[in-house]
This record gives sequence, C-alpha cells and structure tokens, in this order.
Amino acid sequence: MKTKVLYIIALLISSSVVLLSCKKEKDMGAKPIPIQNLKGVSGYGEAIFSWDAVSKNPVDSANFLYTSIDYVDAAGTLHQYKFSRYSTSATIGGLDNRPYTFTIKTVGPSGAETNVTTLSITPELPVYQIVSKTLQIEGSIGSARISWTNSTGKTIVVNTSYTNSSGTIITQSFTSAKINGAGYIGNLPSDHTTAISVTVSDVSGKKSNPVSASVTPSAEMKLSNSQWTIAGFSDEEAGGEGPVSGYATAAIDGNISTFWHTEWSVNNPPYPHWIAINIGKTVTVSKVGLVNRQKASSGQTEIQLMGSVDGVDWIDLGTFPFQQNNAEQSFNLVPQKWKYIKVVLTKGPNYFGYLAEINLYGAQ
Repeated sequence: MKTKVLYIIALLISSSVVLLSCKKEKDMGAKPIPIQNLKGVSGYGEAIFSWDAVSKNPVDSANFLYTSIDYVDAAGTLHQYKFSRYSTSATIGGLDNRPYTFTIKTVGPSGAETNVTTLSITPELPVYQIVSKTLQIEGSIGSARISWTNSTGKTIVVNTSYTNSSGTIITQSFTSAKINGAGYIGNLPSDHTTAISVTVSDVSGKKSNPVSASVTPSAEMKLSNSQWTIAGFSDEEAGGEGPVSGYATAAIDGNISTFWHTEWSVNNPPYPHWIAINIGKTVTVSKVGLVNRQKASSGQTEIQLMGSVDGVDWIDLGTFPFQQNNAEQSFNLVPQKWKYIKVVLTKGPNYFGYLAEINLYGAQ
C-alpha cells in the first residue's frame, strides 16, 4: 500500500513539472522565424541592411514582432534599433569610418528571440567630412560666397557664422544635395574684413570641424560695356525704326534715345522675344538694369533674366514684372559669375516689345 502511495505522489510531481514546463514555454512564446538572405553593405557614414520578406502565414506572423539590429559605439554605448516585421531593409546612420559589429535577430512575443547573427561593416567616410574638405569661402559683392562639392547625392547642411559690427553672432544655414552647391551671406559691409566660420553636418546631426576664412566683400559698381557684343536675339526690326533704332545693338550703345524693337514691319512674331549679351569676359553680376523705350507704354509687362558662362547652357535667374515707364528698372540677383546675360520679354499687351538700354552691375 505504501509503495502504491509513493508511486502516485511521484506521478503527480512529474505531471506538475511537465505542466509547468509547458506553461513556461507558452508564456515565452514560440521562437520567431529568422530572417533569410541577410546582407549588409557600407554607405557614407552608414550601414545598409537588406533581407528577404518574412513568411506571412498566420503562425509565423503571430510569432514575429520585429527585427532588432544593435551595435556598440567607440565609447562603449549600446545602440539598439527596432524595425517592423514588414521591413525588408534598414539603414543605420551617424557612423564613423571604422569597423562595427552589428548583431541582428528577430524578436517575438514575450521576448522570444532567434539566434543572433553578426555582420562586420566598415562605413565609408561620412558625407559631412567629405564635403567639408571641399569648402570654399570667398568675398563677393556686399556678401560672402560659400561653395562646396558633394558627389555623394546625400543631403547636407552647411552652417555659417560670423560676428557683425555690433558684436552679435549671426548664423545662416544652407541645405542642399546638389553636386555643386553654393550659398551667400548677404549684407556684409564692403571693404571691411569679416571672419566667417563654416561647418558641414549630415541628416543625423553629426558635424565637421570648422573651416574659417576672412573675406573682404567688394562694392557694387556699374560694369563697363566697352567689350560687349550681341550674342544673339530672337528677332529685331531691321530698318523700320531708322538707321540705329530697331536693331539689337541699340540696346547696348549707351544711349537711351535709341532702342531695340522686336520685328513688326515684315512679320509679327509673338512673345517671348529675347536678346543676349556677350560681356567679353567672366564677371560677377549682382544686378541688371533695364531702360524702357522712352515715352512708350505698350510694350512688355514681364521679363525673365538668364545667365551663362559659355553661351550654350543657360541658368534661369528669375522672372520679374516690368513697368512701362522711362526710368531704369533694377533687378537684383544673387551675385554670380557670368560671361553672358540674356533678357527675355515674356508678356505684353501686344505682340511686340522693346528696350532702350541694358545695364549690368557687379564687379569686374
């Protein structure tokens, strides 16, 4: 009888252990399905991961919450990232150009995990460090020009600072992903030296060491037209306005009593009309001044300005309203170096347009 009782007790204990074991396994949850075909490659200050989509059957979906990617930085701090179970790729930025060991695992309910997979990746030099090495700081007309080269295609922020004459620190930033980027710090006193500090940061906020330079902006002046020639035009009135007026050359002869007029005596070409100037050398242009045909009121009401360094590729510099009056009208531009300037007449109440004179302002 005693032996039978002991057997029953042993059986009950064994059953309890099995039940507790089953309960524990249920509480922890089944292990999630591991990701397959995991790959990792280096980017500019980043590590880029990809893997195959995880099965969407009900069991796998129930046991899979997210993919975890961790690494330890140079200071020994653990960084942990979680990516949705629907993700098939991930990018971790803000990294230095040194080897990193990443641990990758999938995580399910109640903390159940797959076995850890590790990948060693050495990111490329961060984009902010690449771009900072190309920074150029130079004086322009009443301003400083900050330029850089960014062949990575990544967005960067160029941060500038200087102290004005009142002792106030002035900051300005330029965000760009252009290969050849530039920004201007305006309203600087001409013929006064200003010390400017520039840094480059990436989207993660990591920043380069500062690059500094002292610049002396130049004063704006009216540019001489002694070497100017007409580089081209859409049309001109040949003969119908006299021996000088009507022709494109009348717009750069320094005489506001003569004028370029679009064609009217033989043909009536519609808008737009344009005239292009070859300055004769590359100069910095900060403003274009246009003088309308004197005592005329039925010409263009809108103009567009364009610049070029070779007369082939043209850059849009802006579209502006134009008033039909006698005074010179000024159109301010971001100071840039051009060899050619084009004036396009874009709109008007009639089909024709005209200009008495084209003036340029900037620095030789």
